[in-house]
Amino acid sequence: MVKRRSEDNSEMDYLISRPVPELSASALSGNLFSATRLTRSTDGYGLTGEHVQEDAFLLSMQLRDYKGTLCVDGSSLDFRGGGAGSFTVYDYSRVWSADLQSSFDCVNFYISRRALLTLEEEIGPQKFRDFNIAPGVNTNDPVVTGIVSSMLPFFDGHHEASQLMLDYVGAGLIVHLLSTYGNAQQSAAFKRGGLTHRQLRRAKDLLAANMTGAASLSEIAGECGLSLSYFSRAFKVSTGQSPYKWLMDHRIEIATDLLKNSSLSIGEIAERCGFSDQAHFTRTFGTFKGVPPLSWRKSEQKFWSIPLKMKV
Repeated sequence: MVKRRSEDNSEMDYLISRPVPELSASALSGNLFSATRLTRSTDGYGLTGEHVQEDAFLLSMQLRDYKGTLCVDGSSLDFRGGGAGSFTVYDYSRVWSADLQSSFDCVNFYISRRALLTLEEEIGPQKFRDFNIAPGVNTNDPVVTGIVSSMLPFFDGHHEASQLMLDYVGAGLIVHLLSTYGNAQQSAAFKRGGLTHRQLRRAKDLLAANMTGAASLSEIAGECGLSLSYFSRAFKVSTGQSPYKWLMDHRIEIATDLLKNSSLSIGEIAERCGFSDQAHFTRTFGTFKGVPPLSWRKSEQKFWSIPLKMKV
């Protein structure tokens, strides 16, 4: 059965639609972007397929040194590949083709213009038109590198990628790209105040009611009457944490109380606290507490079972 061609490039069909030996792909999809990690351990992938022309952008970050050639609108570029840690931006309204000559390991972000316009108010009064990175130019940016590095455990399946986490990462990446490489670089002054008491209480209630992180950041921001990016920053001013980090701490706090004061099994506690399964809960709890939940529970039970000796 022939796979129907996608209407956009969010699934990177032009790179992964044809069978290629030793090509592996893992994807994450949020409200503001989609990201695909593509890996091939051998040389000679060859020419990429034809992509959809649309009003969107691709940011491709190389995780290892890569060699290849690149054409845009039928003309060859002075491009021979990219070093590990560098990224290239592609405007999907133009026609791109590449000859992937060496092995590669990269993370490709698909970002639509709609997502960019959603957040452009955070960087100033000018309207975004384009990025000021020339076609085929490799760029090194420690902020983008840090964002990509923080996402790698989610591609590997070592951590659960909730909608809340993806929205937070997406907002951070897009605002950074707009303010650093967009044509509206004069940033508007950010009001450094945090959330009002009512907004903070409402935000925490919504986060706590969606322990899996299924509620999107934009939904929670909307309930507080704020834009997504402003809400993210104001929440951190008020709490010292990102919404995602606050939710993770809250889940571990609830789990700790249940381990100590209930007879629920580890699996039941994992489900109640919004973890995808017991294994995910065990890994996360161990990261926060230094020991697996069962070991923590046993140590607590042992501590409270020690009789207190009274001096007469």
